[in-house]
Amino acid sequence: MNDQPGLALRMRRETRVISAQHRALDEFYLRLASALDAGEPEGTRAAFARFSDALEAHLALEDSLYFPALRGLRPALGRDLAALCAEHDGLRTRLAAVARLVERGSCADCVHPLEHLVADLAEHEGREEGLLTSLQKGDHP
Repeated sequence: MNDQPGLALRMRRETRVISAQHRALDEFYLRLASALDAGEPEGTRAAFARFSDALEAHLALEDSLYFPALRGLRPALGRDLAALCAEHDGLRTRLAAVARLVERGSCADCVHPLEHLVADLAEHEGREEGLLTSLQKGDHP
């Protein structure tokens, strides 16, 4: 991307946007965890809906906009991006499973599956941000 300064600037901006979205998801999760800790089924449902909607919007944006653009710019990233998209599908499946637990209203049953989901999401986000950072540095073809 060094040969395309406008593109490099855009990628830096997009990296900041994605990172900001990841941090926003962290905040939504903290609100959800607080509602779970308080044992508030209605508060948990509301906080989960916000978290779930934000996560789906973020994943959809990456799947439909960011990743296809990156594939076009750097075809060699196809395998990495396909793996990240597959992880998105897995995260969605697990999110749906947690949603069923949340709807049952038992806050205690939601804690461990949600913690595992969020831990895996954090690792996933780290890989995404690492990939974007390496692109900015020119580490990828």
